[in-house]
Amino acid sequence: MSKAREGATPVSAVPVSRWERTVGYCAVIAGLAYALPHLWWGLGIMFAYPDTPESVPDVAWQRMIAFWGMGAASALAALATTALFRPWGDFFPRWLRVGAALIGGTGLALWGLGYGYLRFFVAVGRVEPSAEVAASFGPWNFYWYPVFFVWGASLVLAGLHLRHRPRRPSASGTDVPRPDGRARQTPSTIEVNS
Repeated sequence: MSKAREGATPVSAVPVSRWERTVGYCAVIAGLAYALPHLWWGLGIMFAYPDTPESVPDVAWQRMIAFWGMGAASALAALATTALFRPWGDFFPRWLRVGAALIGGTGLALWGLGYGYLRFFVAVGRVEPSAEVAASFGPWNFYWYPVFFVWGASLVLAGLHLRHRPRRPSASGTDVPRPDGRARQTPSTIEVNS
């Protein structure tokens, strides 16, 4: 390895701030807080189920999608969230990671905020829902809708931090590998002046 290469900064050398890492892990934990109950509901344990037991689908494939599918999808989303603040995320373009975080996070935050407001106003008696809707509002909804809001807000904040994080530094005159393995050639002063 050349001496210039030895002194070069590693590919993922841009430090991640403590705040950025905290916000990112908050999004991961919120995603897992949504995923894990879906997995135990898939096993038939109805603890913390936000609706009435009668609302559980009778058809097996619907239960698999509702519980196992949503649990697996949100667990994968929580894992993918680490791409916002961990070095392995550099394998994906920054615009893709930022865009997914901002769009997904905004949707989750609005969902949690909107239904949280509705549930709050039903609880204080300002809104009178139909009997069918009122039956589906269990006490666990006070837990689930803030989870959506926290998950969404922390995703948006992590995406914004990634957007404003400086790019990887490169040492002048060295080949700094890109995450996809290709080498980025930095022009030398001779090539520029000639």
